[in-house]
This record gives sequence, structure tokens and C-alpha cells, in this order.
Amino acid sequence: MFTSRESFRLRWVAVMDHTRHDRAIEPSKWQTRCIRAGEVHEFVNVGPSPRYPVDHVEYYGFATFETSGVLAVGDALISEGRTLGTISGFDETHMPNHYNILVEGTELRNGHAIGVKAGMAVSTRPREDKDSGGS
Repeated sequence: MFTSRESFRLRWVAVMDHTRHDRAIEPSKWQTRCIRAGEVHEFVNVGPSPRYPVDHVEYYGFATFETSGVLAVGDALISEGRTLGTISGFDETHMPNHYNILVEGTELRNGHAIGVKAGMAVSTRPREDKDSGGS
């Protein structure tokens, strides 16, 4: 779909030590979301190879976007050089306050458990689209 996109720069502003086993979270139908610099959104770990709806989720926390751009399903989420997982979808339960950005985590653990701290840098790496044509 895209021939190129910029990575996002973010910073963790609130790290969570929270787990739910009854969430029944499902992504919206959207594959991309435009994010403005300064917005704060929540990152929710749905674990490796999630089957939606997902009940067991681990919350990484909230991050502020320092840059604007287009975030897409399949983009990598990286904190301090460590890949936490890939964007799996967007949940709009709390909109217009914030998105729940669903992350297919490499392991099903929350932000506190993996050592994330407020103030740490976060970034995304755009997925490589195999289809470079528009539609």
C-alpha cells in the first residue's frame, strides 16, 4: 500500500503493572491510523499469535508520540532497542480520549514485568509492504 513511511518517535509516560483475563478485546476494522505529535495512546500486549477476541491481555502502558505519521498493522514496536512485538490492531473503546494500540508481543508480559520505565524512548519500524502499488 505504501512505498515508504517514517518511523515514530515516542516516550513512555506511564508504565503499567496490569493484567486482565476477561478483556474480550477485538481490533477495529482499520489497518492504519494517523497519529499527531503530542497524542498519548495506550499499548496493550495481546501476546503472540492472538485469536480475537482476546481475553488475556498485559498492559505495557501509555506513550506520547513525539512525531506525527501513519501507524499500520505489522509495524514493529521497539523500546530501548528491544523489539516488544508488532502492531496487531487498534481498539477504539476509549476514543476520543485514546486508542488502545494492540501489540502482538513476543512474550505475554506487562510493561513493569519487562522493565519498561517512564521516560524511556520508544519507536516504531514500518513493516515492509510487499505491494508497493496504491489501491
